[in-house]
Amino acid sequence: MEKLAVITGGSSGLGFEIAKKLGQKGYSLIILAREKKKLYNAVKELSDEGYKAKGYQCDITEEAQLKVVFKEINKTNKKIDYLVLNAGVVTVKLLSDYNNTIDLKYDLEVNLWGTILSAYVFLPLLCEGSKILMISSGFGLMGAAGYSIYAASKAGIINFAEALRRELLYKKISVYVACPGDMDTPQFREEHRNMPAWMQKNAPRGMMEAKLAAEKIIKKCRGNKLLIITSFDVLSLLMLIKVLPRRLRDIILDKMFPTP
Repeated sequence: MEKLAVITGGSSGLGFEIAKKLGQKGYSLIILAREKKKLYNAVKELSDEGYKAKGYQCDITEEAQLKVVFKEINKTNKKIDYLVLNAGVVTVKLLSDYNNTIDLKYDLEVNLWGTILSAYVFLPLLCEGSKILMISSGFGLMGAAGYSIYAASKAGIINFAEALRRELLYKKISVYVACPGDMDTPQFREEHRNMPAWMQKNAPRGMMEAKLAAEKIIKKCRGNKLLIITSFDVLSLLMLIKVLPRRLRDIILDKMFPTP
């Protein structure tokens, strides 16, 4: 039976490049995205390049929409071999600059709740040997000014992935969480455009091509490791956090990252 990969947020950026990499490894692909036109174009490009691909318009924060996809997969493939929980958003804004609680919750709902809900809905289709890959961020390892809600959501993904990994050990389902640095994606370019003036002095930061990040992430998803680090800047941040006392670490990070 053919191997199936399901990728949320797979119509552009890192998700699309991960879909390509998995297609090259022989997986048939199902990508989920909210925007119909982008989804159509992504599926067409994947199909034109010879990959077996389908797309479903789906908001990962809506259980009913995810269950429609679940039923379709259950009718045809019966199982998911690789579940990539990549869909996410980033809002660059001080906590005090939010005007309402709907906007305040947005990053949490899409990034964290969407990841948890997707994992919950699709989990019955995973079996021994299946893999789950979640996408967090370097800001899941620390909190930067202007990214308070985003950082909280991405830190939540890391801890959720760690807990789920232990829950699924007995089923021999592998769980990984990637913390990429900045990548040249449509999302990053939009993030940069929306940065307030006090953040611009530290931008643009060094960026990795999404294609290269996807290649490194998929290559590292093996064995029992949980955390996938693909860039030197995030690796340096991780070492800083692990090695230095909290007070000294904060002094260094306060100087490295802009504050209003």
